[in-house]
Amino acid sequence: MIRFIHCADLHLGRPFQMTKLMNQAMVNRAIRATYESFSAIVQEAIRKKVDFVLVSGDVYHEEDRSIHAQWFFKQQAEKLHQANITLYVIHGNHDPLIQKEQLIAMPENVHIFPTHVSHTVHTTQSGERAIIYGFSYPERAFMNDPVPLFKKLKEDEAYHIGLLHGQENGLVDHDPYAPFSTVDLKNVGFDYWALGHVHKRQVINSHPPVIYPGNIQGCHRKEQGEKGAYYVEMTKTTTTFTFFGTGPVQWQDITVKVNDMKSIDELMAYTLDTITHLSSSHMYMIHLYITGHGVLHETLIKKKVQEDLMDMLQEELEYDSIWVDKLTVNTAPEIIREKWRHKDHIIGDVIRVREDLSHNDSWKESLSSLINHRKIAPFVEQLTEEDEEEILTKAETMIVTALLEEGKTYED
Repeated sequence: MIRFIHCADLHLGRPFQMTKLMNQAMVNRAIRATYESFSAIVQEAIRKKVDFVLVSGDVYHEEDRSIHAQWFFKQQAEKLHQANITLYVIHGNHDPLIQKEQLIAMPENVHIFPTHVSHTVHTTQSGERAIIYGFSYPERAFMNDPVPLFKKLKEDEAYHIGLLHGQENGLVDHDPYAPFSTVDLKNVGFDYWALGHVHKRQVINSHPPVIYPGNIQGCHRKEQGEKGAYYVEMTKTTTTFTFFGTGPVQWQDITVKVNDMKSIDELMAYTLDTITHLSSSHMYMIHLYITGHGVLHETLIKKKVQEDLMDMLQEELEYDSIWVDKLTVNTAPEIIREKWRHKDHIIGDVIRVREDLSHNDSWKESLSSLINHRKIAPFVEQLTEEDEEEILTKAETMIVTALLEEGKTYED
């Protein structure tokens, strides 16, 4: 059996998106988060006594790598060296392997793959062999299909593992560097594909495993949830892979519905109860969504009320572990949906159109073509399903609210 850890997209040196209002303790924790996450991965590797650690690209956030980030990576590699654990590393689009004078030398247990596909053989203490294949990006924008470059050696007794930093053709959330298909990867015949580049954790295929571990620390609100790496055990007949979390800071969306709530007291109590149930072992950056319909709508849509709510919530929360980073109010006047949904009226038309759009992807395709336009794409992020739903909800709320305010006769 061989045991290893698969991580990717460390992005050491990456800036963390935060507000100026955060206190210094939280700022310091956020700045150190990515480093702490990789340190925790190294500690887990030592604790598990793995044979090696795989890093599938983007070790550093910038091509011009910071001295601090390199020094930190060297320190962590030395800890693994002392435990007889090897690091196998490829570089990706953020940190391509461009020939420069290396001012910080890595210890001998760090194997960095060159800019062409090559392989190396790792022999465990028990005598088992793993052939590890990979390549580093020679430049930031590597746009070719990389799969034809990988050739499996004819060695049946060894484990064959591929490292690849690129985007599976069915995914759309990242730049399409080194695009490939899962079918083509499977046809290479490797036992495990250690992927990188996509920051959302996902298992593309189970047999053989084709896995994105995601990045090790979310740095803005679109990088939600727990971040970390995979611990993998391989035998000749089975492969098991288990995710473990290491990112000390988590971005979380929390939704509170105001239906049936009659006062701000109720809203505050329910919201605080929901937020304080989060694990105390992490620092949380919260995007709070207030949705639903009811009597609180007219109050909540006021900007000053929203600012006050943010202040009130932060005063009540543990100041060093939970921060309400953003508040979005998507409420509507009381009972408008049930009242107007089936009426032959413009408000009913708006509600029905919005509901139809929720189940129709044609508008999303039009929006996607706009966002992906070459003159627009560099300035906007890809929309998530939550973003798309928020667009529809906001549009419906704005139109219906304006119609209701235009004439009270609509309520008769």
